Amino acid sequence: MYDYLIIGHGLAGAVLSQKLLERGQKIMVLDEPSNNHSSVVAAGIFNPITGRKMFKTWKANQLFPELMNFYPSLETKLKAKFYHPIGVYRPYFAIEDQNDWEAKKSDAKFESYIEQATTSNTSTHQLHDPYGGLFLKQAGYVNIVKLLNANKNYLIDKGSYRETMFYEKELKHEGDCFSFGELNFKKIIFCNGIHAHSSEWFQWLPFHPVKGELIDVELNKRPQTIYNRGVFMLPFDGGHIRVGSTYHHRFDNMEPTEEGQNELKEKLGGLLKESYKIKGSRAGVRPATKDRRPFIGKHPDNEHIYVFNGFGSKGVSLIPHCSKQLVAYLLDGEALDTEIDVSRYYSHYPARSKK
Repeated sequence: MYDYLIIGHGLAGAVLSQKLLERGQKIMVLDEPSNNHSSVVAAGIFNPITGRKMFKTWKANQLFPELMNFYPSLETKLKAKFYHPIGVYRPYFAIEDQNDWEAKKSDAKFESYIEQATTSNTSTHQLHDPYGGLFLKQAGYVNIVKLLNANKNYLIDKGSYRETMFYEKELKHEGDCFSFGELNFKKIIFCNGIHAHSSEWFQWLPFHPVKGELIDVELNKRPQTIYNRGVFMLPFDGGHIRVGSTYHHRFDNMEPTEEGQNELKEKLGGLLKESYKIKGSRAGVRPATKDRRPFIGKHPDNEHIYVFNGFGSKGVSLIPHCSKQLVAYLLDGEALDTEIDVSRYYSHYPARSKK
């Protein structure tokens, strides 16, 4: 008998599996890798200052200390290298940005995230940044594919992973016990990204899927940090420079498109003056949500069914902290943060909305 069945081994399922194992829980992870439409193509960037207007990201003071402890510790545990705190350089869009951040850089709210603020181009590449910009610390990227592969091998060694498609119609529930095939377990957690939207248990949640496209490019000289303005330029370990991303809420398929690739090339031209060669493209769909906050917690009518989902493009930053919250909720009875608790949408659940 397993304590938890985890559906999905994207970043959410992988991190949650480790958090539950650390608490002595017996788990089984079910995954079909071809269904990982987000994690396997994600850039994996973590960045405390985001958006065109460069705001401090939501709950940065909690999220970033947690992730900066978690990923290096997980590297040691999994005997793999996937955490790269190489920083981010964000060129200013205009002189107003420069003036704004000259005033903000000594503010206690921001100083722990700013490595350096410049007023002229100091990068080693030819960028469109005549006003200078911000070099950010507590920033970088996680190679999610390497993390998932290492975690998969770890779980296999523990007898806690199976590569198989999960079909809800084959799930049986009797009393306080579930069964799926020969597997028996007490509780089930859906970490299966956009596929949760078609689940009979969670299709009522307001997911807002976003398709993102990337291109891989080659430069004469690789950047040593991430450049980010309009698009990001990420010097991926052992590979090309990854450029992204698009954000499309309407899409017909999960393949790269000419429209998306042209959009990226146009935006890249607004950041980079140098010539480059395109080496490939890729696309994926993020399990974003209507209010841009994750869905975490219990199904409204079944205390044995849970969701851990909806992390959008900030999964690397959000998931370590949110998984810690979910495990404390499951095992210690601690309350979830109201902004991420799925109960905020219980009124959308058909059985309750009719009352």
